[in-house]
Amino acid sequence: MQDHPGSRPFRVERALQAELLMDRAQLRLLHVFTPEARGVADAARALDVTTEWLYKRVRRLERAGLLTVQDTRPRAGRAIRRYRAVAETFFVPFSLVPPETVGRHNRARHLDLFETAIGRTFREAPFDQAGWGFVTARTSGGDVSLRIVREDGVRWADLGDAAPVMVSGWHLLHLGAGDARELQGELRALHERFARRSGDGTYLLGIFLADTTDLNGLEHAKPRRDA
Repeated sequence: MQDHPGSRPFRVERALQAELLMDRAQLRLLHVFTPEARGVADAARALDVTTEWLYKRVRRLERAGLLTVQDTRPRAGRAIRRYRAVAETFFVPFSLVPPETVGRHNRARHLDLFETAIGRTFREAPFDQAGWGFVTARTSGGDVSLRIVREDGVRWADLGDAAPVMVSGWHLLHLGAGDARELQGELRALHERFARRSGDGTYLLGIFLADTTDLNGLEHAKPRRDA
């Protein structure tokens, strides 16, 4: 292990290493082998996957030079290899992986997972009962939106503990630079606050904020100027 508290990240120089590290799924696997070395079976139990499934991926990370065999220990009459990541943190320069490509790949993978989870939510209570749908609305900022409501006007968010846990939607905001940076900071702080907590459930959170000023495709979404 080449890291210690306060050390600089391991600088990646190989394209294959960069490709694997920029894949969040591969990075999560690698993280299991830091900071302590582990056998494949032990790591598989921690990840709740089969040893066979994980072994193939461990071998790939090892061939790429991201995992190394720290030692071999006898167990039940045979030698067990214990693997450890070559570093705890890595620096991958933009020259190896264009940032827009990395972001697109990871967002697409997680968006697919998000859509699958949302689809499951809409097949369960309370949405498995008749009367639910979308109503078109205008936001306080002047944009248009779709809200989930029951025909009698009840919003799903008003159901309290009976409402499913989900947030979904894209919102166009018309802000000054100062307000945009304030929002950026608050979103980061909100994520950090809950990331430090632990519980039995697993929730996928996506946070997106980008300056779309003068980008094609949003000509119809200019700020509304009401008289």
